[in-house]
Amino acid sequence: MRQRLGWDRLLVVAVSIAGLWPFWPGLLRGEVPGQRELPIDGGHGLYIYALVGDALSGTGSLLHTEAMWFPTGRPLLLTVQNIIDAVAAQPFLSLLGPQVGLATFAALLLVCNGLAGGWLGERVGGRGWAGPAAAVVMSMSPYVWGEEQTGRITQTLLAPMAVALGYAWPAVDARGGVRAGVWLGVAGLGYWFYGFFGAVVVAAVVFGGLFEPEAPRSQRLRALGAAALASIAIAAPFALLSAASWGEMAGVGADAAPIPNATRLGGGFFWIQHPRIVAYIPQCLYAVGLVACVGRPRGRAVGLAVVTLLLCLTASGEAIRVAGLSIPTPLALLRALPGFERFWWPHRALAGATVALAALAAVASARPGWVRYAAGVGLALSVAQGVGVPGPLSTWRVPPRPQWADSLAPGAVLLLPMLDPEVGKVRFAEWIHYRRPLVNGMSMWDEYLWPAEWRTWAEGQPLVKALLDAERARPHGRKKPNPRDPPTVELAEVSAPLPVLPEGAVAALAQQGVGTIVAEVPRTPTASVALLRELLGEPTCDGRGRTCWWGLSPSR
Repeated sequence: MRQRLGWDRLLVVAVSIAGLWPFWPGLLRGEVPGQRELPIDGGHGLYIYALVGDALSGTGSLLHTEAMWFPTGRPLLLTVQNIIDAVAAQPFLSLLGPQVGLATFAALLLVCNGLAGGWLGERVGGRGWAGPAAAVVMSMSPYVWGEEQTGRITQTLLAPMAVALGYAWPAVDARGGVRAGVWLGVAGLGYWFYGFFGAVVVAAVVFGGLFEPEAPRSQRLRALGAAALASIAIAAPFALLSAASWGEMAGVGADAAPIPNATRLGGGFFWIQHPRIVAYIPQCLYAVGLVACVGRPRGRAVGLAVVTLLLCLTASGEAIRVAGLSIPTPLALLRALPGFERFWWPHRALAGATVALAALAAVASARPGWVRYAAGVGLALSVAQGVGVPGPLSTWRVPPRPQWADSLAPGAVLLLPMLDPEVGKVRFAEWIHYRRPLVNGMSMWDEYLWPAEWRTWAEGQPLVKALLDAERARPHGRKKPNPRDPPTVELAEVSAPLPVLPEGAVAALAQQGVGTIVAEVPRTPTASVALLRELLGEPTCDGRGRTCWWGLSPSR
């Protein structure tokens, strides 16, 4: 029998669309969510989507690419790692182009989060207010907005975790367990760690259900086993590929500490404005989660409440300070597990906590009497916090085809400066317009991510090594100078003697297949520009003189 649409499902759709409100002004202009002055990972994201599109069209490969880290190249799947969203985005990019296509796809993922939350709520609490309550949590998540704001579209996809939890909620038969496992596998293929956090949330529900008398424990455990087997089967091919090539994985051998992203367990108050979003969950949602533990189904609700606490503690870093004491969090244990040495972004544990809180909101909203009203007040306050704290968020436009792209010599391109994050990510976004191999690599400013083969090659090329040394030596080679510092940086660069390169250094680089060097002059060390002028003569520059380029010849 076909189920009626009903006011609750219409409300879920409305809430899911309303979750786009921080980006509406930019989306209506066809722009992409992200920081206007710097698209952060948006540039890398657009580049990754283009690489995956080339692989799907047969002009590239998912196994290896020389589009970055030329000439040694990289195994693409070990660099990109997660391609579910990139594959799903291809129809939008093909039909609408990189600008409108990317904006439409990014918005659609946010809407899908809300719709998945509504479906989860209905599975948990039935028809009525449970679906809209869960949709509110999923579609108006400051954590998701934060990832979207920095251009990380991959990390905005929480819907597969919500669907997995929805199938696991009854946890009474193997069929539901298999479906939950399939969606956990999809979550993991979308983003490794979301598969893990989704599994933690599903396990909390199943184990919590063991303390409820409605279903036999053996059935719940069989459902959990079925979920585990299904998710492992889906993740196995990629896991085996990663294990076999683990030594080639970028950053595996580095002792990199977790990145201390701003995470607040207490959330934010709606009267405090922030210029850019902070990773948090509105503290009113914690109250909603606790209210959900009153009455039945208490076991599953308590399981979700406990796992929410653990995930939020994990998001706070390796330790929290209470009354002057440093208390370790689960992150310290988590990073000891195989594969988690690359978990550098603890705030992303909030993704699993968001899904758990969505289910708890549905539980509370399905209860009669004061519990439902308390949940409604808590959700209203949560929306107020989410609406007020970030404010309208900025968007960015895909960079136009650069002028120098029409003058490229045959071969690969070397972009300068190599160690500047801002230049690197914008230049990677421009790559979609000319599609030449890049000597540069993604996140090149973090040298521990360099492939060993490329490092050996670069150190053996006198010109590349000299340009890298100039950037490393400059006091502000990787960030903008502090305006309060005395203006000695440029003088020091001008007075520094230029390195003496062996004869044929340019020809050696050209013979390797590098055809053009492009420099963003204001950010490139003066010594680098002077060296290139001495070796290659006067460059061609754009009208403002900000970007200059030289063609390389094997005969020089």
